[in-house]
Amino acid sequence: MPRKPNPSYRKIATELRKLRKSKGWTQGRLAEQLSCSTSLVSYWELAIYVPQLKECQALDQIFGTSGFFERAWSRANSESIYPVGTQTAVDIERSATEIRQYHTILVPGLAQTPAYARATYRAMRPFASEDTLERLVASRMKRQIILKGADRPILWMVLDEGVIRRVLGSCSIMKEQLGHLIKMVDERILRFQVVPSQCALPPGLSGPFRTYTFSDRPMIATAEYVVDDLVIDDAEQVRYCANLFGAIQSEALSTNDSCELVRQVQGELDE
Repeated sequence: MPRKPNPSYRKIATELRKLRKSKGWTQGRLAEQLSCSTSLVSYWELAIYVPQLKECQALDQIFGTSGFFERAWSRANSESIYPVGTQTAVDIERSATEIRQYHTILVPGLAQTPAYARATYRAMRPFASEDTLERLVASRMKRQIILKGADRPILWMVLDEGVIRRVLGSCSIMKEQLGHLIKMVDERILRFQVVPSQCALPPGLSGPFRTYTFSDRPMIATAEYVVDDLVIDDAEQVRYCANLFGAIQSEALSTNDSCELVRQVQGELDE
């Protein structure tokens, strides 16, 4: 599924291409200066992705543009409800053919119900206004449109057992969320596993992350931190993330056993 340019990124893309060519550099030469991949520079110049703040600051140094890229980044970022790294992750997932995600605290956004998403944002953004919370929930639900239709990505989630046992918001919200996970599995939208709490040496202690596979370019990974998502495109680091996901899966219950555990937790919420 080819990605279309994002109008918010066009100004950065146009200026970047112009300045790179004025130096007589290839995209590969610029990528070397930034310690990133040539393909990522290409997507910046196509306005499909946008450089992150630190990369825009580096571009200003390389080209001597007196803060142009940093200011353009701020404008582009202000037009999105998400921080720039998270927005990039959202852009990436729209064109992925396979998404594998591991989480230690929450059910990930692509599998959340509206009520669970609202409770999640209330917890993570305790000072946000009701209007902001509603916009965030609406945006999260809109992201799930990629799971509709025959060309939807393969979606695989592995969660720590604590995720399904944490009552977020209320018992009724959590019960609905657990039922939604099972429904997604039954409808073959989601492949789902749980790492049991008795696992003594869980490989995923480093925290939540995702890997994305595409039909036309190398795999990418993203990792969450407190204020944003880190986009990882270094081939060795991405390979590490993919191998780590496999190690986590090897410690997880099967999909059938994971769903049985979810049903058991659902029943406990009624007690």
